[in-house]
Amino acid sequence: MEFNDYKHYIPIQIRFSDIDRLNHVNNACYLNYFELGRVKYFNDVFKDNINWNEKGFVLARTEIDHIEPLFLNDETYCFSKVIKTGTKSLTIKNSVVKKVNTQMIECATGIGILVAMDYVKQESIELPGKWVELINTFEK
Repeated sequence: MEFNDYKHYIPIQIRFSDIDRLNHVNNACYLNYFELGRVKYFNDVFKDNINWNEKGFVLARTEIDHIEPLFLNDETYCFSKVIKTGTKSLTIKNSVVKKVNTQMIECATGIGILVAMDYVKQESIELPGKWVELINTFEK
């Protein structure tokens, strides 16, 4: 699989506690890896243009496909990309991959639907235009 269409990725450190009885990463851990990728993505894209104490996102939906197992010593990365923006929500795609020699092997892929929120008022809001602009500028 090619990952050229992703502009954002982070390394993932697999912890010993991530490993299950079959000696591979437990399926529940992938959602944590997606979250790490998502948080770093938004911090890098929004920089100082958002006050996370007042506004941000809540995860409304997630789905994941497990493709190949990960093991403790695998060199692992999480790729992130916003693939759709709506009025109040956006869709982010994540891929967890391992590097074997020079090849990147996709181990899991998933999407998350995030709803923009005013944390102070505890209600959903329209995606601020500045956020959409920053995402579009980054992804182009």
